[in-house]
Amino acid sequence: MERWLSKSRVLLGLCGVLLIAALNRQDPMVYGMFLFLAVVSLLGFVLPWLSLRSMTVRLESAGDTEFMEGTGCNLNILVERKAPWPAFMVAIETEWEWASHRIVLSQTVPVIRAGRTPDLGRLVQFPCRGHYELIAVRLSSGFPLGLVRAHHTMSRPQIHLRVLPHAQPVRWPLPWDVAEDPLGELTTRRMGQSFELGMLRPYQHGESVGRVSWRASARAGELVIQHFQQSGSVRLRVVVEVPREPSLGDPDSAGEQTIRLAAGVCDAALGNGVQLFVYLEPNAAPLRERAAIHRALAEAVSSGSGLFPAIARVAGETAAGEQVAVVVSGSCPVDELVVALSGLASRGCRVMVCIALGRRAASPDMAQARTLQRAVEQAGFATFMEAP
Repeated sequence: MERWLSKSRVLLGLCGVLLIAALNRQDPMVYGMFLFLAVVSLLGFVLPWLSLRSMTVRLESAGDTEFMEGTGCNLNILVERKAPWPAFMVAIETEWEWASHRIVLSQTVPVIRAGRTPDLGRLVQFPCRGHYELIAVRLSSGFPLGLVRAHHTMSRPQIHLRVLPHAQPVRWPLPWDVAEDPLGELTTRRMGQSFELGMLRPYQHGESVGRVSWRASARAGELVIQHFQQSGSVRLRVVVEVPREPSLGDPDSAGEQTIRLAAGVCDAALGNGVQLFVYLEPNAAPLRERAAIHRALAEAVSSGSGLFPAIARVAGETAAGEQVAVVVSGSCPVDELVVALSGLASRGCRVMVCIALGRRAASPDMAQARTLQRAVEQAGFATFMEAP
């Protein structure tokens, strides 16, 4: 019964009843009531179409632009109205597509006056990172009675938007070790091929005689070993678990929080002057610059190969003294991660497994993350867990 009692049918029914009553009774007051209700009903049907008439959407700029997730975007999408009367309660929908996901962002503009161009783009906020394409802009209005909704759709615009991940603040829990690097800017006191003397110390049995300083030994009356300062660098190699379905594009999922945590780890390393190497694809060159890293994290989509190829590549390129950060979600398969990390055990590097939790971590998800943390620590690797 309620399905048939819509606003338009009720008003049409009342108009019909008042018209029949006015014709039967010949009463001016009933005629007035009928005319008033008929005019109101007519405005309810016609005014929404008049509101969107002579209204266009103009794009000030096109091409790729970048914004941070969760912040207002100034896309320079202007709504123009050429009719002399204003339009009220105009609902504006922008539809965006990225990685087979479509999101519709809606906002309502209370008044659009003639000759003024409200900026629609300042009202748009993206809750999740990605490389979006604007595929539709739709205007609709049901003012004043909501009897019908008039719609206006503009042609497909050419706007691409890169939404960068919001970096999770991270304080790196390990000291930054210095790895040997002939082109490095730091120095170590390890024995190496150098002419810059670092220190002298007594000879210990079994050490190479070639490191003995005979002049210092003659003065000291015992064998003395000379240490030279070597060039070195602080390096961090980061492997990131790229989210898959269904967590891909879900701003509250642990998978998307993994991307934010990876961005925070990279920012913390670059803030300490660390040489950074970020691996998102097993066969792609590692990323080193902050801008390129954040752009790649914004557009990252899983290729289906998993963590094993990327960690295996890092194991082949890592030298002693370097550090490796493996950023995964709390839902990462335990056995797969432990097997992948086993290749790093003999490389002489420090490994830190960073586990990300979703914004609304349920009890099963938290239990799985704890299980993952215990398994990794039992395998001999350091871990830390971050929640938003």
